[in-house]
Amino acid sequence: MERHSESRGSVRGGIDIRMHDAEIASRMSPDEWARIVAFRDLPDFLDGVRRHGGIMAPFFGQNLLLNKVVAEVWRFQMVVFTLYLHVTRDRLDPLTGLTLANMQKICARMQLASPGRVYAFLNIMKLGGYLKSVRSDLDSRVVHLEPTPHFNTTVEEWNTGIFASIDAADPQAGMLATQAQFPEIGEYMRTSGAEGLLAGWLPLDPFPEVFHFAAADGGWLLMEYLVGEAIRHPGPPRLDPINLNLRKTGGQFGGSRSNLRRLLERGYELGLLDSPPKGGAHIILSTRMLCSFLTFLASFLGYFRVHSAIGLERIKAGVPPGRDMQ
Repeated sequence: MERHSESRGSVRGGIDIRMHDAEIASRMSPDEWARIVAFRDLPDFLDGVRRHGGIMAPFFGQNLLLNKVVAEVWRFQMVVFTLYLHVTRDRLDPLTGLTLANMQKICARMQLASPGRVYAFLNIMKLGGYLKSVRSDLDSRVVHLEPTPHFNTTVEEWNTGIFASIDAADPQAGMLATQAQFPEIGEYMRTSGAEGLLAGWLPLDPFPEVFHFAAADGGWLLMEYLVGEAIRHPGPPRLDPINLNLRKTGGQFGGSRSNLRRLLERGYELGLLDSPPKGGAHIILSTRMLCSFLTFLASFLGYFRVHSAIGLERIKAGVPPGRDMQ
């Protein structure tokens, strides 16, 4: 991406979120683009984005130790795979499930983290009360890690947030009603979603603008906040200058003031901001940044809607999560 000026496409006094479609669509297959657009062009899509605001905070905010070990851009996938390995454990095979070795293998395969960083990540998760060690009954040499009630509660709240966001974008989806009828749907959704990642789905590759923020400590929550301000009011987004206390914001978002300042300055160089940031003053997102994030979120929410449907099929067929229906 290179810095250049851009005209502000508008619709009814706000920003037309389709104005960069040609550029974004060129980064992916036609089928993937059609999937994303089908969700993003729902009449109430922005209501879904508003509802989504903040549900990633437990995984990104106030995790200063994790910030030193794993960048935000990879952390959420690592959380997904800890749950996936636990759920798909074969109780008759002690070498399956969430173990250090299995997590290191899956992270190496997905290029998420080195073996040493995986070791540190799991230990911090244990220190934080998210995982506990349990020695295998079948082989005392094997130690499994299992989610704690605290971790399970956090994840279930995230599930509900995803379902509520999808329902807000599409009132006909009925995801919360499905969750009430089938409480296990979140586990099935996450597991099927992890299978999609293992099969090669790359969430951020078509969205380098989003990657710029998500790859830095505190960047995801900063980006989410800035976009949230643009869509705070009903109707199309509006991009007005935003002023932030970077010291306070850094504490909230899990990044240092200097790191967030550099993130914004580099963002301007890449064309993600429309004016040079003065510390935390006068921050104006570019339309490209806004459209990229909103389209990414359509991809993200739409992805979990698809995998919720796969999970529901498995539930009704009596198939455990992580098992294909025959």
